[in-house]
Amino acid sequence: MTDRIISELENAAGIIMAPPNVVSNEQRHAAESIFIDFRKSKSPYPICREILEKSQNHFVLFEAAEVLKVAIIREWSFLLDSDKVSLRQYLFEYITTREAAPFVRDRILQVLAIMVKRASIDDNGKERANLLREVENLIVNAEPDKKILGCNIITNLMQEYASTVKSTDVGLPWEVHFKAKKQFEATDLKRIFQFCIYLLSEAVKTDPPYSESMLQLTGYLLKITENVLTLIGIYEAVYEADAAPALKLTSSWSEIIFSPVLLPLMFQIYWKVRDLEQLAHHSLTCLVQLASLSGGIVSSDEVRHKYLHAYIMTLLNLVSNVTIKSKESLGVSNIVRKLVIFFIHDMPKLPDGVMDTLLDEFTRLTCNFSDGAALEQSSEEDTYFSDAFDNMLEAWSTIIQEFSPTENKLAECSKRIFNNYVQCHLAPPDGCRQSNNGDLEDIEDNEDKDRSRYKDQLQTIGVFGRVVPSHTLPLLFKLLEARIEKLVVQLESMHNRAMNISEAASLDNIFEDIHWILLISGHVLCMDSDGETPMIPSEIMQYSIEQNKRNETTLDATIKAIVAVESKVQTPPDFDQCDHVIRIVFNVLKLCIVEDYAVSITLGHFLSPEVGSTLMWFLKRWCLSYLLPVENYYQELSPTLIGCLGKDTDCAKLVVKYVIAKIQSNLYYFQSEPILLRDTVDLFCDIVCVKQKSTHIINTDSMRNLIRLHQEMEPGTLPPNILRGLFKGFVLAGVALQNPADMNSYYEMILTPLQQRCKSIVSQENFTRIFHEEKVQKVVIDLLECFIGIAKGSQMASVEILFCFLAPMLSELPVFLTIYNNYQVIVQLILELFGQCAKYMLCYLSPLDSKRLYESSLAMVQAYAKCNTGRLSTEAFAEENSFQDLALVLDLLTFILSKDCIDLCANANNEEINVTASDVSLFGLNFIMPLMTLDLLKYPSLCAQYYRLLVLINDIYPEKICNLPQDLLRTLLHSVELGLTNFGSDIVQACLDFVQGMATYIFRHKLLNTPFAEGLRPFLKLIMDLTLSHQINSDTMSSASTCIYSLMCCFQEDYQMLAQSLIDMQSDPMIAERLAAAFTNLTSLVAMTCDRQPKLRFRDNFEKFIANVHGFLLVK
Repeated sequence: MTDRIISELENAAGIIMAPPNVVSNEQRHAAESIFIDFRKSKSPYPICREILEKSQNHFVLFEAAEVLKVAIIREWSFLLDSDKVSLRQYLFEYITTREAAPFVRDRILQVLAIMVKRASIDDNGKERANLLREVENLIVNAEPDKKILGCNIITNLMQEYASTVKSTDVGLPWEVHFKAKKQFEATDLKRIFQFCIYLLSEAVKTDPPYSESMLQLTGYLLKITENVLTLIGIYEAVYEADAAPALKLTSSWSEIIFSPVLLPLMFQIYWKVRDLEQLAHHSLTCLVQLASLSGGIVSSDEVRHKYLHAYIMTLLNLVSNVTIKSKESLGVSNIVRKLVIFFIHDMPKLPDGVMDTLLDEFTRLTCNFSDGAALEQSSEEDTYFSDAFDNMLEAWSTIIQEFSPTENKLAECSKRIFNNYVQCHLAPPDGCRQSNNGDLEDIEDNEDKDRSRYKDQLQTIGVFGRVVPSHTLPLLFKLLEARIEKLVVQLESMHNRAMNISEAASLDNIFEDIHWILLISGHVLCMDSDGETPMIPSEIMQYSIEQNKRNETTLDATIKAIVAVESKVQTPPDFDQCDHVIRIVFNVLKLCIVEDYAVSITLGHFLSPEVGSTLMWFLKRWCLSYLLPVENYYQELSPTLIGCLGKDTDCAKLVVKYVIAKIQSNLYYFQSEPILLRDTVDLFCDIVCVKQKSTHIINTDSMRNLIRLHQEMEPGTLPPNILRGLFKGFVLAGVALQNPADMNSYYEMILTPLQQRCKSIVSQENFTRIFHEEKVQKVVIDLLECFIGIAKGSQMASVEILFCFLAPMLSELPVFLTIYNNYQVIVQLILELFGQCAKYMLCYLSPLDSKRLYESSLAMVQAYAKCNTGRLSTEAFAEENSFQDLALVLDLLTFILSKDCIDLCANANNEEINVTASDVSLFGLNFIMPLMTLDLLKYPSLCAQYYRLLVLINDIYPEKICNLPQDLLRTLLHSVELGLTNFGSDIVQACLDFVQGMATYIFRHKLLNTPFAEGLRPFLKLIMDLTLSHQINSDTMSSASTCIYSLMCCFQEDYQMLAQSLIDMQSDPMIAERLAAAFTNLTSLVAMTCDRQPKLRFRDNFEKFIANVHGFLLVK
């Protein structure tokens, strides 16, 4: 009988492994069904042992091991202890005495590890200790291949106790797994670590070159040691090697970790294997982990200081005697980063001289990694040095925060690192930047890649610069002045004659140098202020004050520099006494003048758009922090800076004039450079949105000139997104006007031309015949972009005026949408306009104005749905366009719904309007639901938006959902069912939240006899089936359990019938009995009241229920 089964399996394996041209699909499917049936075998232990003894087919042997694994997980609680011991001993003997294919051996080792882990829960690790004793004997005394086998056994055992994706789901609740893991860590993990350290100490006594067997064994021992040091403390499901958790140990590890020989041994091992790539990584990871020692083991200050001193001395011995290679740079930098994170407060207490030596070595390493990173950037190879440099900068950020910047050593280190970074980004002779052989990318291709890609680096370099401003500011303005002088000479030369190749390369280098000097200067002078008020850094303010006190700078010389920006004089009077901050800004403004000069002599096409963009970025950062500062924010003010840039000063007005003039110049001359224009408009919007600044900007001639420039431009001149940004700025600036009459007059100035342009288009009798003409479309697109900008710039003070202007236009747009329904760009702009009005204006609108926006929005959604229902298209991008359209509509409905959450209307005038935002959202949803096909919902962002909207409506107004019309209700619940079965965990989570919320509402309001309750009834079986068949993953299992509980409270009889049907389905009486007991325990001591406490108790019961029935119950 057994021989027949083995023969049948071997024949089936031969068919499965055969090439496609040898066997038919029917034969292959029949062979697969044989193995599927084999996997379902009950108590397959005798037949599996026979297969392992008799079969020579690797595929069949692997399947036998897999069947053993599944059966042990499924039937563990039914096996006799003697059978467990017998099987464990047999498998151990099998792998130690037989030759097996690696994949078969690994699966048997996994089975062995699972058995030992499950046994340890009952016997507190006795069986595990016996196994480890046998394995240790094997590694010490057996042949080389058996030593490796012993290491593999330990690795598999550790893997099963870990909480990583590689550990098997053995049907244990998390709390039981965690308890077993902690018990393993407290006992046998220490034993494994000590055993490996002993063997490594023996191995290190011999010098390279090592034999192949020695290399292999050392490699396995280092992997196990690395796993021990990373296993402790891993509580979550997944971790990456470069983000391993800290080495958090209890005091029970003290004897091992604080042994005087451990750290020297680990560093000695690394010293000997650092040239062997297959071993060096594991050894270095061990050193990184030892650098993160924490927990109860280092609770004593004395112990921590002693350990840190020992570690640092061995580290210094290593790094001062070797040249760090690229692949090890990342590990070394991680050691530094971890030491700083975990021991920063202990470093000042190191013995005299050690701290200075340490900072010197850190500085040397940082500069070396910076040089290596610069070479990597030019060759685009692996980024080991770049990542290592980032790690070092992260460590330095913490060091500078914790140590006093006035310390001479820290100032010296900052100066060295800053100089090195600047040199790495400048062309020879001042720097060492590698040439990219003229292969320059357009700014459109790389966007502002340096600014964003190196943002973290530049922020830290800025911190270094502010530690020693007396060194860095003069260095930066001298470098900038030298480059501007070269640029002017080059432009004058180009004006007279054509460039040669070397001059073109030189011009490229000048532009790249200016770009990097501006980036570095911007980060030294200003700090990133996302979400905070931009301010002058205290270090820069203090430096400026001290300069003034020492009479090194004067207010008069600084003012003369600002006044001289537009003059042709190269050096203003008393330039050496100009404040260093203003001197840098003088050079930046001078560079703006040089750009305009180049355009005036028809050399604008030679200018660098990247430098132009960086100029705008610098001016934005600087203006927000320095121009017209709010004096109350500072404890101490520099008389030079405040006298030059403070409110009501002539110099501040001059700077405003220069900046607005440059914005105007860029909009006029660089209309084909979208990235440059984007940064220009960002500068404009950011300075006018600050009320203290825009008050001094709005009434200037420069501002009026900018408005006039736009009004004189032909439609389609500026890129669309630039136009909306410009109008956002215009609208934001108007809020600074305190007088209502002035505000009305200002908005009339910018809005009336738009109104006239709109009327001139719409009022044309032949509009329906000429609407498709390009010039008409340009006007329409420009108007819509301007309207979007106006909506985005709305604030509480201006929204009434602006909405009165926009409302008539919005009411006309559904007609426009119908006319332009085949013009995707215009359709999407109309949809986006409504969304932006709802997002930025609705929360401030009165009930009457809100109703006007609701009506226009619904008319627009209805028009869109009418134009697109049943529409067929042969365009390749039709589905993509529909996705974008519907995403905009869902945005609109979501923003409208938020009115019921956030209503900031200042004056409601007791208006009573019986239309709520949720009514509008649900009504709009009714129009677009027929357009939401399954194919469109496969777009992740659209899918997420749709289900997010459902959950939001459910959270705010569940009663509205309960009272939906029957057709809409059916469609909505069908989409929730799709969400549970067709999409990822985020969507499943949203659907579970929706079902749970509605079930709770129905139960608490006793609505069990309503149509909605009947529609919700099938979800109890659906969600139960999904959880039992493991189609809901562990991340959402908690939500699924509380959702099932809420449904059970509503439909208790349905639950009883469902449980009974599942029990009746089982053909095996033992499984049926076990399942019945599991269902009984599931609801034990749980009140069906939909309250919080019983819900939490049910959640805990459900986790145990799933772990219990896993393996013996599968619902298809």
